[in-house]
Amino acid sequence: MDVDVVILGAGLAASAAAVPLRSAGLSFVVLDKSRGVGGRAATRRIDGIPVDHGAQFFTVRSREFAETVRRWQVAGICSEWTAGIHRYEDGRLQPPREDEIHARYACPEGMTALAKASFLPGDVLREHPVVSVEKSGSSFVTTSANGSSLRSRAVLATLPLPQNRALLEDFIDEPNRFALDFIPVEPCLSAIVELQGPSPEWKGIQVKEEDTLSWLGADFSKRTPAPPRRFVVLHASAGFSAAHLDGDLSAAGRLMLARAGQICPSLAGSDLLHVHRWRFARASQPLNDVTYWRLPNDDPLYLAGDAFGRGNIESAWLSGATAARQLALELTTPYRRGGMPEAGTTRRGSVSPSTQVPSTSTR
Repeated sequence: MDVDVVILGAGLAASAAAVPLRSAGLSFVVLDKSRGVGGRAATRRIDGIPVDHGAQFFTVRSREFAETVRRWQVAGICSEWTAGIHRYEDGRLQPPREDEIHARYACPEGMTALAKASFLPGDVLREHPVVSVEKSGSSFVTTSANGSSLRSRAVLATLPLPQNRALLEDFIDEPNRFALDFIPVEPCLSAIVELQGPSPEWKGIQVKEEDTLSWLGADFSKRTPAPPRRFVVLHASAGFSAAHLDGDLSAAGRLMLARAGQICPSLAGSDLLHVHRWRFARASQPLNDVTYWRLPNDDPLYLAGDAFGRGNIESAWLSGATAARQLALELTTPYRRGGMPEAGTTRRGSVSPSTQVPSTSTR
């Protein structure tokens, strides 16, 4: 099969890219190793009840993403979940700070609904883990673990950055390799527990200090109508996750649940149902002013995702959409290198990330 663009990964950046590529009349195929879509905006179902064990909610800052969220709200895909998040700080549970009160959105049917909203039937080849990306003449050849190959004019890689780098190592020169090294990606263990005690007063708790946990979320509070079973999602801190990443997940989950019971006594006695390993959960120092990354090759090879921007759902979405618009412009412009518009953008829209030295600061 020959297509214009192969997209690696079926997360939010990929789903955002689908719309501008389709609007430009370009053919594309999305390859993903999983059975579902959404990437780390992941939802499990337990007795038919959705449970978000990856990304928990999202916020809105930009005008472009606000318009997208408005359309999702009209379609019933998402709704405002809460305005404030409790904090566990200085050894005690504290209410939301007034200066942190703003809308947090979630999806009644689970966060994976965000990705599902943009993909059409046939866009995604599921259970197709990619094992190699190579050049053959002027085409890219992307090969999956089952031996099938796709030829394309361009590749848009939206996998977690370490996976993108491993697949595309032959295309990354030393300056780009050095720059991308400034984006560390942390792991996270996620546990689903079933609440047996009274429902807590909070919807979410962010643990502000280095701890076993970084997050406690009353997942059942996102569901309408109220589900017959009440699930709570726990996220471990980066340090705890790294220490237990390749160990006994059940044992790690029991430690996480024990700590949750100390933070919120109503969680004591909850049942541990599932522990998931996110080896590449979040970029701890994303490139704040870079929306996407175009590798300096003769043919278009782009990186997009939450490693760029603020490292959250909005950033992943804007990264995929912006990269896809630039990629479409490059493929549909009758001239190529030298006369083509400069690839790459920041929020100011002028600097090419292929030549920019990233800052290690966070925002």
